[in-house]
Amino acid sequence: MHFRFMQTRDVGTVRAFLQAQGLPIAGVMTHKGGFLLAQEEGELAGTVGVEIHDRVGLLRSVAVGAPYRSQGLAALLVGQAIGYARQHGLTDLYLLTTTAEHYFPRFGFKGIPRLAAPAALQASTEFLGACPDSAVLMHLPLKETTMTLTAQPTTASFLQTVRDAPEVPLEFRLNGQTLVPAGYHVTEVKAVTIESMDCGGKANAWKETVVQLMDGTPDEARAGFMTTRKFLSIYDRVAVRIPVQGTAEIRFEYGNVSSPAMQYQLVSVNVQPERVVAELQLPGVMCKATGASSSAGQCCGPVAPELIQLG
Repeated sequence: MHFRFMQTRDVGTVRAFLQAQGLPIAGVMTHKGGFLLAQEEGELAGTVGVEIHDRVGLLRSVAVGAPYRSQGLAALLVGQAIGYARQHGLTDLYLLTTTAEHYFPRFGFKGIPRLAAPAALQASTEFLGACPDSAVLMHLPLKETTMTLTAQPTTASFLQTVRDAPEVPLEFRLNGQTLVPAGYHVTEVKAVTIESMDCGGKANAWKETVVQLMDGTPDEARAGFMTTRKFLSIYDRVAVRIPVQGTAEIRFEYGNVSSPAMQYQLVSVNVQPERVVAELQLPGVMCKATGASSSAGQCCGPVAPELIQLG
């Protein structure tokens, strides 16, 4: 899938595409803002537009052609549009819909009275007749609102945060940079029980949940990141068959042809209107015997000379 902004030469094609989807065409390419096109082998597969009216935006023309539906393309387009609006410093994003008021809440939109729209938006083409009076007005504030896990993340807390989030791309980052590229797969979920004994002779046992991630194909990468809903559908399908514990620490295993597979610890989960970001860190090494002592001496400390026997 290839994404690009609409140009003047595309107006006729886009208008015909929107008419085929039953959407209004008035105002296309006549307002300040951007119009994103998704194309597959030169064929127009989807559209989304953001009109800029003063400091607010109007999301419009979210459309996906019949052959490309149920593949997450609409969610990807909406996420791109929200990102565009935020990049341009808009404070709020609105939309009018007659058929999809139950779809957009997953991105954080909420229905509000039409009279609550700002004056700049009331003067737009869609408000002045392109959309019928029966269209529902929905609103998304664009200020940075993130929910972060502050305690030690567990399997249950991670999953609940993702379930409460909108259906948006789920990204995995390391030190603020993308670790797992778009198009990744969830290849395995492991319920791990670890039994150990430290160097001080203290036994310990704990559980971990390990989610294995793998790079996808170039085509899958172009289609974007896996959504929260798809991740949960894969996880839930597997978790009913293995003894995953909600209190277990959750780790993510990832590697590729250029770097070995490693298990990364989850630091936090940031939920934003256009994406959910799982922040990871490299695992550390620690001695679990804190203050443990035995006749052999304190854990990890030097062995007493009188206990060393030679010959």
